[in-house]
Amino acid sequence: MKLAAYTLGIAGLVPFIGLGLASWAAPATSLTAVVVIQAQYAAAVLAFLGALHWGAALVRPEADVQNPWLLLGWGAVLPLWAWRMTWASNWVYGVSGLFLGIAIAYAADVFLRKLQPWPAWYLPLRLWLTLGALGGLGLTLARLYTLHPAG
Repeated sequence: MKLAAYTLGIAGLVPFIGLGLASWAAPATSLTAVVVIQAQYAAAVLAFLGALHWGAALVRPEADVQNPWLLLGWGAVLPLWAWRMTWASNWVYGVSGLFLGIAIAYAADVFLRKLQPWPAWYLPLRLWLTLGALGGLGLTLARLYTLHPAG
């Protein structure tokens, strides 16, 4: 299972990094399409990360699940946050919100690790996948800031 998770996880970074690089190669007239595609992918990944908490809680006997409201609630917050960021007032805010969502999702996984039966290799994998996703989104944000500087 570990090999499959690492292989598929790394493959899942291709859209983040590829679209982050594409945001620099795309002409300004095509940049919106690249940003929308990357934001939608990031939103889907955040929803997936929330679903992991539901899945981990639901496969265990009910008596073994500590703080089900916290775990299931957190699992519901991530897709709601992601969905909200896809209709932010502009793409700088939306992609920034997705960037923060992915970073906070990792921090929450670390915080909640004692409540979930994650295998020992899961959090190290999540760290590398989180850094890769943030790198791709960061490339896009840097490109957006070159076109629309803050302030």
